[in-house]
Amino acid sequence: MTMLLLRSVVFCAKSASLALALLGLAFTIPATAGTLPEPANPWKRLGAHLFDEEHAHLLGDSLFDKINPLVLAAMPRGKAYVQYKAPANCVPERLKNVLNRVSASYGPITVNSTVRSRNGNRRVGGREKSYHLSCQAVDFRVHGSASGLLQHLSGSKEVGGFKRYPAGYYHIDTGPRRSW
Repeated sequence: MTMLLLRSVVFCAKSASLALALLGLAFTIPATAGTLPEPANPWKRLGAHLFDEEHAHLLGDSLFDKINPLVLAAMPRGKAYVQYKAPANCVPERLKNVLNRVSASYGPITVNSTVRSRNGNRRVGGREKSYHLSCQAVDFRVHGSASGLLQHLSGSKEVGGFKRYPAGYYHIDTGPRRSW
């Protein structure tokens, strides 16, 4: 009987310790929740000296950069969230449709580049016959998990060329089917 009573006291002590630990945890979680570091804008790492005034918008932060990553992850899928930081009026409807589907499936996107002048294209190292010269190409960034996006783009009949840049940006255009 004494042994049973001793076990009960030990069990209660362990339970009380666990309860106090959980209570302490409950008070520390709200203090740290939502304090994830702000996501970095990958273009800023490339350096401002690589861009001229015409392409300065590539260095600017997106509206979605200011949103906590946990909130971005919780945004409902099925709705398109597209922010254009470059002229959108000349982008072909078929590429806009692709962007809307990508956003609805993978999360909010920011379009950073659409049309370029010949001089501007040369300054950023674009190809001589770039589809950006005729506003037939779009560079964009996904603010969410883009796992499987290249496969998605390769299966889209509306996309000609597509590429993922090391900084995390994607390129799509209306040209012939290719990836590089």
